[in-house]
Amino acid sequence: MVQTATKPPAKAEGAKDRLQVREVANAAQREKILEFRDRILADERGLKPDAMSRGEQLEQAARDQAARHLFLTAGKAIAGCLRSYTADLIAPSDEMTEVYELSAFADFKPAYLSFTDHMVIGDRWRGSQAPALMTAAAFKLARGMGAHFDFTYCPPSLVGLYEKIGYRCYSSQNLEGSEGLQVPMVLVMDDVEHMKSINSPFAPLAMLKTPDQGVVNWFANRFPEAAGRKVKALRDEQKMWEYLTNQLHQNPLHGVALLEDLSYDEARRFLKKATTLALRAGERLARAGDMGEEAFVLLSGNIEIRDRHGSVLARFAKGAVVGEMAYLAATPRSADIVITKDAEVLVLTKDMFRKTIERDPAVASKVLLNLNLILSERLLATSAQLTAHTQGL
Repeated sequence: MVQTATKPPAKAEGAKDRLQVREVANAAQREKILEFRDRILADERGLKPDAMSRGEQLEQAARDQAARHLFLTAGKAIAGCLRSYTADLIAPSDEMTEVYELSAFADFKPAYLSFTDHMVIGDRWRGSQAPALMTAAAFKLARGMGAHFDFTYCPPSLVGLYEKIGYRCYSSQNLEGSEGLQVPMVLVMDDVEHMKSINSPFAPLAMLKTPDQGVVNWFANRFPEAAGRKVKALRDEQKMWEYLTNQLHQNPLHGVALLEDLSYDEARRFLKKATTLALRAGERLARAGDMGEEAFVLLSGNIEIRDRHGSVLARFAKGAVVGEMAYLAATPRSADIVITKDAEVLVLTKDMFRKTIERDPAVASKVLLNLNLILSERLLATSAQLTAHTQGL
């Protein structure tokens, strides 16, 4: 799982700080790398190992010991690390089998299935080539272990990024753990044509080993919707607009409060980098206590906002914007967002908004005003409910 890469490095990388990817060679090296990983996760995501249950800690330790680890150095400093393993090294857990729908891959040897997770990059190197170097090294490592499918997960805000490099959403499940909602994805490592079509950095790496077209054909037959789906993050402005119109069954300018007072061209420019996420009834789009990294526009289906005790605070249908309070204030979410009818949502990320501020400040100011108006209306509605409840006592 990749941490969001937004900040430029503190200083230019010279020969002394040249980034190099290496594989952990011994136990002492592994311990040092894991200390780095846990510190980054704790400092920047609030994910502390001691917050896990005893069983989760033991499983984590077992996987850390059996997996292969890559780490990135800049001079003498550790810049990043990543954990990777195939199913013959570590048997997938019951949860992984369910979330990744691994029963569908039962005909393949365990060595065909690799899992890439826990990639972290130090703050200083996130605007550099570090994530790309680590990702490429992970691909070559998994391919060298005999893998044909690489499974990973990411938060909704990064689905578009993963799609751009070749991963696909294919599972009907989502993962909900200490890191909040995570979307399972798979990379068909033999599908060179798909990688070329999206200009994936994996394409030349995939050609270093003769691709198995049988694997590509199997995936297309087993998961035809995923194999045939166009990468939404690569839609041009017109196609994205047409997609939103079809989902909302009306002009998005009239169906989404977020886009009020934006011209057609302004709305198109703002939404061109947005991605979408499909969810099933019963799944949580966000969880109380998670940091708010995204806001969401409901394109179809229904959702409920529930407090920590499960009580329903509000219900919304298509066109609604949710998650805006934590998104704006960068604070933990105050309630769960639960899907009550199969839904598709438009994911708005902070990086997307930040780029709009830099490139199109007039549009950013309108969107920000709309978000504040939405927030004000929600606060007024909440105040009215509290007043009515108090008067009824």
